[in-house]
Formats: sequence, structure tokens, C-alpha cells
Amino acid sequence: MSKAKDIINDNQRAACLLPREQFDDALIGLASDGRLIYSEDKILQVLQESGMSYEEALDHYATMTISSQAHGNRLAPIIATQTA
Repeated sequence: MSKAKDIINDNQRAACLLPREQFDDALIGLASDGRLIYSEDKILQVLQESGMSYEEALDHYATMTISSQAHGNRLAPIIATQTA
């Protein structure tokens, strides 16, 4: 079983990005409050590997991932961004 599957299985109530088999590679950890932590860069990479251009991946990420967090779900995943 992969690290991502272990984390998700241990935290069944936590919201995960779907489809899981696609986004498990972007899962990087677990917050102290039980929410899953995903890498923004890895999410974009997964979307591009599924056939999207970089611009399409950004658009999909912005409309689906970011907007889903705006609904105030306390179990929503955390998206970690890299800062320079």
C-alpha cells in the first residue's frame, strides 16, 4: 500500500481530491487537524500528465480545486504552494 493510501485510509473523513488514483501522487502529508495536504506543483503535473496543456491544467486547478475550498468545508484538503 502506498503512503498516500495509508494516510487516506487512516483519515476516512478527510476530503481528498478525486479521482484518488489520479491525485494520490500529489498527496504530501497530513495536517495536525486531520486534513490532507497536497502539493500544488504535483497537482498541476498530474493534470498535465492526463493530457492537459499547462494553461488548461491551471484553469482546471483554479476552477475545481480552489473554488471547492471556498465553501468552508473544514475537512477540505490543504494545498501547499512553493514560495521562492
